[in-house]
Amino acid sequence: MITNFDYYNPTRISFGTGNINGLGEKIKIYGKKALIVCTGNFFIESGLTDKVQSILREASIASEVYTDVSPNPLTTEIDRGADLGRKKDCDIIIGLGGGSAIDAAKAIAVAIGHEKPIWKFYPGSKGIEEEVTSKTLPIIAITTTSGTGSHMTCFSVLTNPENKEKPGLGNEFLFPKVSIVDPELMLTMPPKITAATGFDVLAHAIEAYTSRISTPITDLYCEESMRLVAKYLVKAVNNGKDIESREMMALADTLAGMAITIAVITLCHSISHVICGIYNLVHGESLAAMTPYTIGFSMNENPLKFAKIGKILNKQGSGEIDEITDKNKDIYLEKTVNSVKKLIKDISLDIPLSKQGVKKSDFVLIASETLGYMANGVALDLREVSEKDLIDILEKAY
Repeated sequence: MITNFDYYNPTRISFGTGNINGLGEKIKIYGKKALIVCTGNFFIESGLTDKVQSILREASIASEVYTDVSPNPLTTEIDRGADLGRKKDCDIIIGLGGGSAIDAAKAIAVAIGHEKPIWKFYPGSKGIEEEVTSKTLPIIAITTTSGTGSHMTCFSVLTNPENKEKPGLGNEFLFPKVSIVDPELMLTMPPKITAATGFDVLAHAIEAYTSRISTPITDLYCEESMRLVAKYLVKAVNNGKDIESREMMALADTLAGMAITIAVITLCHSISHVICGIYNLVHGESLAAMTPYTIGFSMNENPLKFAKIGKILNKQGSGEIDEITDKNKDIYLEKTVNSVKKLIKDISLDIPLSKQGVKKSDFVLIASETLGYMANGVALDLREVSEKDLIDILEKAY
C-alpha cells in the first residue's frame, strides 16, 4: 500500500553538453540585469564568467560579478552581496559554480527582495524571524560540480560566523527558475572536489531513500542515482576529462537533488551541517567519514531498503531482493556497509574525523546542536536518536 504523498519541483532543467550557450534566451523573461555569484576568482581566471557575461549580453542582459563567497557560505558574505546587487539594480541572481555559489545566490535573492539581513530568514537556534515570500528575486543555477543538488532544490545552507551554526532554509521561492546542467563545465573539476561532491550525491540518495517521508517517485530517483554513482564516480575521479562519466554524474546529482527536495535528508547530513559549521570542513569528506556508521545505526529499521543499497552499489542489476529473513538479514546489511566503505576508499575519502580537525572535546556540543537546530533532519531518520547515540557515531567515525 502506498502512503499518500505530494510531489513538487518547478525548476526548468536545461541538461546537456553545450547548453550553457542557451542561457540568455532561457532567462531573459526574468529581468534585465544579473548578479553572477561565484566562489572566489577561479571562474574569472578561467574565463567562464566572461563567457557567461558574453552570452547574457547577446540576450540584452547586463551583469555584475560577485566573488566574495566561501566554500561554506557565510551570512556576512550574503549581506554584502545583497548590498552590491541593490546598488547595481540587479533583478536576476545567477549562482555559477557548485552548491556554495548556488546556495549563496538563493540567499542573496531573498535578502535583496526583502531588504533585510539574511540571518532573519534562516532556522538557527533562535528560530525563523522572517518568512520568505514571492519578493525573492528570480534565481538561475549554473552548476559546475556534481554534488549538492542545489540546482534542483528549494534549500539553501549558510553558516553564521558569530555562533557557527549552519542551518538549511527550505522554501518554495528558493527553487531556481532555470538550471543549466552542462557537463562540459565540469571537465576541469579536480579529483578531490570530484570525489567529495560525488560522495555527497550518494549520501543524498541514501538518506532520501531511507527517509521517513520518501515516496515511490523519490525512491526511483534515488535508486537510479545510486546506480550511476556506483558505475561512474570512480571513473570521473580517475579521469576528469571523461565526458560520459561527467554526464552521468551530473544526472545522478540532478536526480538526487530532485529526491531530497521531497524526502530531504536524515541523520548523517544533520550531523555534518553542525560539524562543518563549527570547523569549516569539506562537506563531502565529513559525510564520507560518518555515512558507514549512520547506516549501521539505522539499517535494521528497514533492512530491505538498506540491503538494496548494497546490491545497487555492487552493480547487481536492479538491486531487487527476493526476501529478507532473520537468517540472511545481517549478511545483506554487512555487505551494504562494506560496499559504501569500499567506494569511499576507492575515491580516497577514507579520512576519519580526527584527521579532518574534529575534536573529541566538542562531541557533546556537536550532539547537542544536532538535536537542536538540525532536529528536523534527525527526525526524518528511521531510528530515534539520542545524544548518546550521536556521540557513539562520532566515536566510530573519529
